Amino acid sequence: DRYVAVVTGASVMVGATLILIGMLLFPPILALAIGFGGSVFALLLGRSYPSRRVKARSIETNKEIPYVLRHMATHLSSGIGLPESMTSISKADYGVLSEEFGRVIRDMRSGMSMDEALAALSKRMDSEPLRRFVRQVQRTLRTGGDLADILNSLAEETSFEMRMKLRDYTQSLNMLTMMYMFASSVVPALLIIMTAVSSGMGGATLTTGTGAVLLLLMVPLLLVIFLITVKRFEPRV
Repeated sequence: DRYVAVVTGASVMVGATLILIGMLLFPPILALAIGFGGSVFALLLGRSYPSRRVKARSIETNKEIPYVLRHMATHLSSGIGLPESMTSISKADYGVLSEEFGRVIRDMRSGMSMDEALAALSKRMDSEPLRRFVRQVQRTLRTGGDLADILNSLAEETSFEMRMKLRDYTQSLNMLTMMYMFASSVVPALLIIMTAVSSGMGGATLTTGTGAVLLLLMVPLLLVIFLITVKRFEPRV
């Protein structure tokens, strides 16, 4: 509720500021349109921030979880208990996972069972490898078993999935690079040919100046589209 109030207030302030500045530079109707557009943009940006933050934390979690699983498996194999192992993770330098394991320890100290604290962790984080870890630990707590071997196997499985995703991403990146190089080579040549044909016909539908402007606009646009596509294909590992 507090975050919604802050975002709403900030968007109103942005809109009002843009309207005041716009009144000094533009006609009133245009100033109002600029202020309204800025307010909506600020509101949408604030609304999307939590989901972008969750995604960033999930990506960081997926990168670190194989090392965390091996860390815990090594502790369990040496006879250290599961709560002590999680405490060790919370004090180590594993970024988001250290923070979340520290929160699990605090939840357990406040009266929650380990099962409940891990279930809360699984709900907080949008990470399938972390959810698999929580399910394995909960199953082992209920039925028993060698958790160290299970965590080692889970770490190997997660690492293998990460390697496969990176391989697929590399192959997609090679294909996208070839497509961009082809488009960036063909578009200028096509504009030159169209300009020459148009000048030879005498119609002047596409002058040299217009072709140059189109070239200056289309090449950066192709680069932007390429970068956005590459970012969208980037694996969450």
